[in-house]
Amino acid sequence: MRLQPTGRIAPRQAVVGALVLGTTLAVMASPFAAARSSPAPRTSTVLPAVVLRDRTLRLGQRADVRGRFPAADAGRTVALQYAPRGAGWEPLATTTVAADGRYRFRVRLERSGALRAALLPEGGAAAAGIAVPGVLSASRPLRVAVAGRLVVSGRGLELRAGGAGHVRGTLLPRTQGRLVLVEAAAGGRWTAIARARTRANGHFDARLVAGAAGSRSLRVRFAGDARNAATRAGAGTLRAFRPTLASWYDLYGGALACGGTLGYDTLGVANKTLPCGTRVTLRYGSREITVPVIDRGPYVGGREWDLTGATARALGFDGVGVVWSTK
Repeated sequence: MRLQPTGRIAPRQAVVGALVLGTTLAVMASPFAAARSSPAPRTSTVLPAVVLRDRTLRLGQRADVRGRFPAADAGRTVALQYAPRGAGWEPLATTTVAADGRYRFRVRLERSGALRAALLPEGGAAAAGIAVPGVLSASRPLRVAVAGRLVVSGRGLELRAGGAGHVRGTLLPRTQGRLVLVEAAAGGRWTAIARARTRANGHFDARLVAGAAGSRSLRVRFAGDARNAATRAGAGTLRAFRPTLASWYDLYGGALACGGTLGYDTLGVANKTLPCGTRVTLRYGSREITVPVIDRGPYVGGREWDLTGATARALGFDGVGVVWSTK
């Protein structure tokens, strides 16, 4: 009997072994072949174009957000996501990408922050706010500022010179502790004359002192904070009156120092120093009138004003007495 050399495989065994090995390789390769043959999930790696029509919005104004994905993404869900300052992303609304890849959102915001458009995974929750790597693509964030809104009660103040008054109103959105300034126009500039903090309901109450006699425009201003951008609102006119001594005259037909002649219906006052044409508001009892300086005088007994006959009649004033003046 012949012995086969050690280390060699008989031909019949080799055939059987090859068949077994081939079967094993085929079984091991089948999952990969199946993976290659099944369709890959549809993804988008292109950042969507997004346009925000207005970067600064009034409170209550809609943010108009529009953009475009590749046409291949038509029919898929796109979400508008919003991140208030200091907070993470949260979903606002969803829509479907149109056949040409376009999409559009119109939403109202109450706080400043950032917006972005995000493509959601197919079959996923429409309102999902979590990015899925390789499936969800999002646009670059766009910053948007939402201004607060001031609602001022009343339209101005009338006070005695040196007297105190209040400017009240509401700052929206309603938040406690926001600083509100009351400013008055003087010499072409706005100067703060009072300030207040908002209460929990957004209301504020600023106490101011009138100062010297005169008329000044008022406004209320909020300088802005992390939640909302700055805003302001007119608050009418602050008029401060002082008591003055006045008389009246009726020298009709006489020449006026500022030009023209005095007529029966001429409205105006005479004053020793104020420039011609200066507007003066006078109050006597419950009546009030604003007239220009048209003449010089009076030069008697410490009087500051000489009223024309028409001005005196409009005020119900007769003789010599105290009238309240803004000058």
